[in-house]
Amino acid sequence: MKKGMLSALALVALATGLLIGVASSSAQAPTPAKQAPAKQAPTTTPAYRHYVACGLSRKATPAHVCPVGSKKGAFFKSLKADVKYTVCVKFPKREHLCTEKPQEAEQGTLYVNKITSTTPGRHQVTWFVKGKKVGTTVFRVK
Repeated sequence: MKKGMLSALALVALATGLLIGVASSSAQAPTPAKQAPAKQAPTTTPAYRHYVACGLSRKATPAHVCPVGSKKGAFFKSLKADVKYTVCVKFPKREHLCTEKPQEAEQGTLYVNKITSTTPGRHQVTWFVKGKKVGTTVFRVK
């Protein structure tokens, strides 16, 4: 990996300290003996939250267009477990840059990787967990 390319994606894992606890109840009303229990549609909740924002604060909102001079960040939160993730950015001139090694993400904590590109055009950010793609976001720098 080129040393100069490392400046294009400065790794700034900012733990926000926001930990969210989720509790669920499995108690159900008893069903009559002769009646089969009602089938419920399986509910799946996403395992990860990922987005790009024009800013590095945990309050930065997801965006698809950022001004050239603005700070830009690739945000990641694991919702179900502690994981190791990798983030990659494809730049407008087809350069492709990934974090050098997987980063640890504690469940419920929001992390941000700073994207320092000032090149106008289409950027694609992709997140991986255990080598499997878990999400992609496209944004433009104008």
